[in-house]
Amino acid sequence: MRWSFSFAARGVALVSVIGAGAMLFAVPNVDAPTLIWLPSAHAKDLARPARERDPEIATARLQDLQPALLQAAFSRLAPQRKGTTDIYTVAVAGWSAQDVFIKEVDGALAVLERSLPIKDRTLRLINNSGTVRTAPLATHRNLAAALHAVGQTMDKNEDILLLFMTSHGGMGGLGLQFPGGGGAVLRAHEVKATLDSEGIRNRVVIVSACYGGVFVPPLASDDSIVLTAADALSTSFGCAPGRDWTYFGDALFKQSLQPGTDFRHAFDHARILIDAWEKLDRVPPSNPQGHFGPALVGKLDPLFKSMAGP
Repeated sequence: MRWSFSFAARGVALVSVIGAGAMLFAVPNVDAPTLIWLPSAHAKDLARPARERDPEIATARLQDLQPALLQAAFSRLAPQRKGTTDIYTVAVAGWSAQDVFIKEVDGALAVLERSLPIKDRTLRLINNSGTVRTAPLATHRNLAAALHAVGQTMDKNEDILLLFMTSHGGMGGLGLQFPGGGGAVLRAHEVKATLDSEGIRNRVVIVSACYGGVFVPPLASDDSIVLTAADALSTSFGCAPGRDWTYFGDALFKQSLQPGTDFRHAFDHARILIDAWEKLDRVPPSNPQGHFGPALVGKLDPLFKSMAGP
């Protein structure tokens, strides 16, 4: 199946990747058992499946790096604290050819650490040539392994997962472009299947990508918050070379998510900013989407208040 999404608003066309010879493909429907690993509390065991060849990674050198990188990342996760709501964060920078996505991951994590108790409970999956020796790649398999590691560490009734993904996007899902060549599409139903198979019910999913609204219907529930840079039919903006943020990341994290401000108020303020910027640029509205499950809103409220300071 050939994908040729137009990412003109984000400054790239996936069809050009195909034309350059780096095959872009859509991963077929995947049954839940293929997305998860055998349970284990040990970082080494959690990383072991990466020793099998990952079909999305083009070179043997990058293949060989993944198990140790995953093991190291998993071993740094702080344990769950009984009686305390901990937040575990997985951050994905999906597109290797542009630094704006890794910059946005780093910036968003810095802001989130001031707004929510995520310190020492964060995993980064990065597609960027500058980090191939220090961070696991953002592939389907590594994302599944990361979510499994979090699922094995957290208390699923007490704790919360925050999944932040930034990249180009299309109507089929989130674009992944790998260092060394190749690409894939991460679909909303695949993310949902993995989260559901791990039993991770309390979850915040933030998608900074064109057409990010495709992630809202599958992931929306009373126990979830889903924020996206655009609706399911629109592009988003701001990933030109040299930028540190996309419009959505800038508006949501840098400008709006201050200590003591919850996701709903930050998102509402971000929408106002984005609307003004898009009108100034005379571009079509991206129409960011937000779903706020009441159960998770209530669970997060005391955590936001606790970080507000005096």
